[in-house]
Amino acid sequence: MNRLLPVAFAAALLFALPAGAQDLSALTQAEAQVTAAWDAMPLTFRKALFASRIDAFGVYEEKQGSVFSADEPLVVYAEPVGYGYTANADGTYDFGFNFDLVVKNDAGEIMSGKDGFASTVLTSKVQNREFLVTLTLTLSGASPGNYVVEYLAHDVASDETATISLPFTIAD
Repeated sequence: MNRLLPVAFAAALLFALPAGAQDLSALTQAEAQVTAAWDAMPLTFRKALFASRIDAFGVYEEKQGSVFSADEPLVVYAEPVGYGYTANADGTYDFGFNFDLVVKNDAGEIMSGKDGFASTVLTSKVQNREFLVTLTLTLSGASPGNYVVEYLAHDVASDETATISLPFTIAD
């Protein structure tokens, strides 16, 4: 009898459902809680970094360090959260950002800038929460030194703004 106990236990494990297995309605309820948290959150960027390669949301190669040559582009990968959506008559949603740019030296003086530097707006059939922003800036002829690049993001579906601020160095 004791020899059959391990076999019976193994068979029970083989046919048991995974612990905590739930149906689609449980997932729908959890997503509703995520949506409520998203809607209550102010616009922010959960991740913003210099990248050497960007393929898709979460698929990027972070640049090692923040030192650039004078003509090397500064490529920023950023993941916004808490942004809004505009519902369209055809059942789709618009979301995205208009960006202003400021470059400051290490003393905080504005060296360059441009309102309306970039715009990235998407239309989707769903309210996507996995959304990436890629911003590329080349500072041709910039003097060697320490700087900060700031991108002010204006949510196209609300009055909210958030800033991406990254220090960098132009090498000799």
